[in-house]
Amino acid sequence: MTTTDLSSGRLQGAATPVSQHGAGLAARRLTDALKAATPPLLFGLRLWAAVSLALYVAYWLELDNPSWAGTTAAIVCQPHLGASLRKGWYRMIGTLVGAVAIVVLAACFPQDRVLFLSALALCGGASALGSTLLRNSVAYAAALPGYTAAIVAGNLLGATGGVNADAAFLLAVSRGTEICIGIVCAGVVLAATDLGDAPRRLAALFAAISSEITGRFTGTLTVAGANFEDTQRLRWELVRRAIALDPVIDEAIGESSELRYRSPLLERAVNGLFAALVGWRAVANHLVRLSEDEARRTAAAVLESVPRQLQSASENDQATRWIADPIGLHRICEAAIERLISWPAETRHYDCSPTRRRAC
Repeated sequence: MTTTDLSSGRLQGAATPVSQHGAGLAARRLTDALKAATPPLLFGLRLWAAVSLALYVAYWLELDNPSWAGTTAAIVCQPHLGASLRKGWYRMIGTLVGAVAIVVLAACFPQDRVLFLSALALCGGASALGSTLLRNSVAYAAALPGYTAAIVAGNLLGATGGVNADAAFLLAVSRGTEICIGIVCAGVVLAATDLGDAPRRLAALFAAISSEITGRFTGTLTVAGANFEDTQRLRWELVRRAIALDPVIDEAIGESSELRYRSPLLERAVNGLFAALVGWRAVANHLVRLSEDEARRTAAAVLESVPRQLQSASENDQATRWIADPIGLHRICEAAIERLISWPAETRHYDCSPTRRRAC
């Protein structure tokens, strides 16, 4: 074998691991791309099935405008089951209220278009006000009566602006039926193809935020408030994540009837996260104002009352423990609060028990 053959053989032998590594990397990228594309594809299929079913039912019933059923099914469909169910339920309520409102307005002002249009404008303004003051699906339901009444009223007004009161009831029933068919079809398709995971996601988010607040707070005590600017940015990020829990809570309530009756408890839990962040900020501000030696002594004294279980574990382990044993960790935090409260009166201004209580 020549030198060229030997060198080529070495090159070929050396290229084989490189080619295998490249093939493995490409396979991993393809797998990651398929995993990322699976939820949108499934949602697209559910959306297609819901719209098709709604149009089929509407055409089978020979309704006036079957497109309203298909459009409603498309609007109600959301990537998560809980969001779709909540939106569909509140859309149905808002549509029925709007249909009743336009029938009442047409009956009260059958031949007075000025009063009819004025009352319709007031109805739309009230809906806009309600949708501004409320949140999530409830705000969506508050907005629906106004434009449902406006849509039906558009078909009642003649060429000269007169109100065709005789057709108001039939038009309201027709629009309400078409919209309800779209809502029911979307709900049936989504409930049959998606089991929902909003309660689990909500529990994981609560555990992650709670464990991060606990870990970051103990970190502030460890360094005696030296990283004030960094922790301030972290608190802003945690505030954003706590605010983002609101739509997830709404989704979880849509999937679980049990959580619907415990919504005040969930609201208190979110408020507790904000209170923990406020307490953490107060402690950090207090440590920054002290001298370095005094801040270290104060932080070390408080840190001794923080249980080791909350100091040693990583944030991921803490989140797992909050999900697995929330009652046990709550008792640990309560014991730490009792130790802090039992401090002498002259050291109570260093007490961070409200923070610990809210964080736990």
